[in-house]
Amino acid sequence: MVSIPDQAGSRDRRGLLSERARIRRVGFSAGLRWLPAGAELLFAGLGPLAGLASLWLLISLIAVVIPVIGQLFLVLLTPMLTAGVLVGYDQVRRGQAPPPFTLFAGWKEPSARSGLLVIGAWSIAGSMLAAGVFIGWLGSQISPEELEAAMESPETLVQALEGVSLGGGLLMSGSIFALVLAAIYFAIPLVMFNRWPTMASLLTSIKAVVVNWAAFLGFGLAFMAVAAGLGLILVLISVLTMALGQFGVIAGQVVILIATMFMQMLMAGGQYVAFCQVFGFGGDDESPSDDSQLMA
Repeated sequence: MVSIPDQAGSRDRRGLLSERARIRRVGFSAGLRWLPAGAELLFAGLGPLAGLASLWLLISLIAVVIPVIGQLFLVLLTPMLTAGVLVGYDQVRRGQAPPPFTLFAGWKEPSARSGLLVIGAWSIAGSMLAAGVFIGWLGSQISPEELEAAMESPETLVQALEGVSLGGGLLMSGSIFALVLAAIYFAIPLVMFNRWPTMASLLTSIKAVVVNWAAFLGFGLAFMAVAAGLGLILVLISVLTMALGQFGVIAGQVVILIATMFMQMLMAGGQYVAFCQVFGFGGDDESPSDDSQLMA
């Protein structure tokens, strides 16, 4: 069984979990460093973590083949798979080499399994609610018949959307989706590492994200910079592979899959670093700097 760091003994677990509930507020510059720090961990354990990534990619490809149910099943399992990757990063940080099946560490731990599945269900429900709000907003301005006809061709859709106000619907659905992501972000490691109840983890995660809004602003800017650079590289590779004919198309698709998985692993690395810094996990308890302080 995969070794998970036990953050408390059986006698004083509640006391230590209460201590871990103290959220550290970090600044904009700290958020900017989350992705680079995650990249350092990724390259430090590139071989073992590549094994986890390959297994995750295989599961994703199998899920895509199964219409609708496969995608829903993948979303349901994504928090659990993410938790396994976070465990892998934790082991790399401690000088260990996680085997590929560390990806299923969340499933192997009964105390975390149900919580991670509930988080996956929360993700599905929240995404459906966000989509429903946006569709409802459109439905208040476009009749079902017009919307059905618009779906038949892009030109008809563009004509139907002329004069339709999308701002309010996008704002409401985007806010719901952002709330879902905020609840999930720290809830996954809180359930996996600290064995917290799911609802407490979701609420604490939202509080931690709100408290650290400036750090997440920096994190978002770093993500956009990395995504833009990676996108430019993919465009150049696509142009080059076009000259190779059918083989080039296949090679281009493989490169896109690898790049997508790399970005997913990099984001998980940034998530692990953020959790360590915001919650002082894994001995990351440096004294707060001038833009960092502990919150009750």
